[in-house]
Amino acid sequence: MARNTASGEASSGVSSSTTVAEGGDVPSGLWRSLARWSLFLLPVAGLLALAMLVAGLVERDAVEEGELRARERLSLYRETVLRELEKFRYLPHVLARDPRAAAVIEDPAMMLASSRFLKDMAATTGADALYVMNEEGLTVAASNYDSLGSFVGRNYSFRPYFSAALDDELGQFYAVGATTGKPGFFFARATPPGEGPRGVFVVKVDLAGLQQSWRDAGETVFLTDRNGVIFLGTRPDWLYSSLEPLSDMVVAAIRSNRQYGGVPLPSLQDGPADAEVLSLDGEAWRQGQLKVGVLGWTVHYLTPEARLHAGRDIVWLAAVALVLLYALVFLLLRSRALGRATRRLQRHAADLRGLNRRLSAEIEERRRVERELRETQAGLARASRLAAVGEMSAAVAHELNQPLAALGMFVSGARLFEERGDGEGLRENLDEIDALRHRMATLTQELKRFARPGESRIENVDLRECLKTSAKLLRPRVEETGTSLALHLPGEAVVASTAPLRLEQVLVNLLRNAVDACQAAPSPRVEGRLGRKDGFAVIRISDNGLGVPEDLRDRIFEPFFSTKPASGGLGLGLAISARIVEDLGGTLTIGTGENGGACFVLHVPLEAEQRQAVPEARAEECGET
Repeated sequence: MARNTASGEASSGVSSSTTVAEGGDVPSGLWRSLARWSLFLLPVAGLLALAMLVAGLVERDAVEEGELRARERLSLYRETVLRELEKFRYLPHVLARDPRAAAVIEDPAMMLASSRFLKDMAATTGADALYVMNEEGLTVAASNYDSLGSFVGRNYSFRPYFSAALDDELGQFYAVGATTGKPGFFFARATPPGEGPRGVFVVKVDLAGLQQSWRDAGETVFLTDRNGVIFLGTRPDWLYSSLEPLSDMVVAAIRSNRQYGGVPLPSLQDGPADAEVLSLDGEAWRQGQLKVGVLGWTVHYLTPEARLHAGRDIVWLAAVALVLLYALVFLLLRSRALGRATRRLQRHAADLRGLNRRLSAEIEERRRVERELRETQAGLARASRLAAVGEMSAAVAHELNQPLAALGMFVSGARLFEERGDGEGLRENLDEIDALRHRMATLTQELKRFARPGESRIENVDLRECLKTSAKLLRPRVEETGTSLALHLPGEAVVASTAPLRLEQVLVNLLRNAVDACQAAPSPRVEGRLGRKDGFAVIRISDNGLGVPEDLRDRIFEPFFSTKPASGGLGLGLAISARIVEDLGGTLTIGTGENGGACFVLHVPLEAEQRQAVPEARAEECGET
């Protein structure tokens, strides 16, 4: 009694706690948590939005300032290039009209005098080299006549500036020297027409000093020719590369005039050369460009994208630092609140531990009662099987009476045939005696195996034979009560994968219950039907009794529940049968038969091969619940 009271208190406590949690604490706690996090996230969202706005403004200003600086620097570099070239533009024109330089064209013996004059002029003007070519492009005098890489005797008719000068134009060309391998800009002028033999005067200008001054400025700037090839700039590793892939025709033209020697002319990127942002050596550069006005040259000024985004990154770093500081303060305050909540929870936990101890004791008590109940049910199940064995024994005794009587007649006949010397008749009687012996042995073996169901194995069995055997076992009861027992079996075998002895125990129980249930009817009748449906064998056992009321059908398979009088049984037969069917992978249900009585429907899994076949015989339907 004390245990029940404690159990009631514990159950009541749990139920009350659950109700409060479900109805009040959880929703209110959730709303409070959402409100707390909203208060935390609102300033963070505002700060991030402000940082996004400021970062955008800073980046835009940086880009505009970078573009303005690029325009200014491009103009400066363009003017620097033009001024450097302008110093030497008219020097070949002056040399072409000076007899000291032109005399060698008419008299090759003047080579030494003309070369000395050209050397003095080069030293005075700062030109890298001065030289004179005859009409065939052969150099007849040069300022470097006395050096190892002298131009004298070299033919440069393949250079574009030579043909342009012969056409009375100012020849202009930038290339790597074919003799010295040193790059420079070439100005060329021919002697005035009608003034004796034609000759071409060339001035080579070294732009290395200009390039070095660009590098000293610490900026990224370079010049490209009309084909997009970089020939002068602050990045030595980019020289003689293109900003976009060159076509085979352009490469062939460059190779023909030996402009850049035999360098491979690789491309620094795959994108267009005039893109606003270039990707060079794995780094993004914002590009500014301006036409120089000489030979299709373009001056390029590059600004690293990282430099333009530096201000934006600083703004974001400051914003993140502020967010982290804010989060740190929030978490500090939150930890203090959690500390107070933890202390309250510890007090509640102590109360819950006491409640858990009481619940553990209650659970242990219930487990003990369940073990006792299972042991009791197992004993009752054994008692039920022994009762079934008793009925089976009566059936077997009834079956053995007729074979025993027949045995007596066949033995007498055998003796008579022996006395007469009729060997054929004696052998026939002995065969009949052996057949009767086999039948009696089968009956006794079934009794032995039925009494020990634990030895049953899952095997493929014809359910028609199971129904017939079960009906045989129940024949004494059927004859005693005058009940009509009819089996409706299909013509073909219905093979199921099951334990035949356990299934026969269930069928005997269902048939016995049906016989008992229809005793109040004027003409008691029990029917058994076998069919197939949806991969299952379907067995229906129905009677014409009073049936089972609707309000009792949910309890019909409960242990110790019975609709029979108190002396009619323990109420375990259907509970045990339902458990056996469940173990065999089937189902057992109850409904109303055609004659108004009860109808028990048993589903047993068919053999795998029969599940694929279309059934020819189906059991008649009855209402299932």
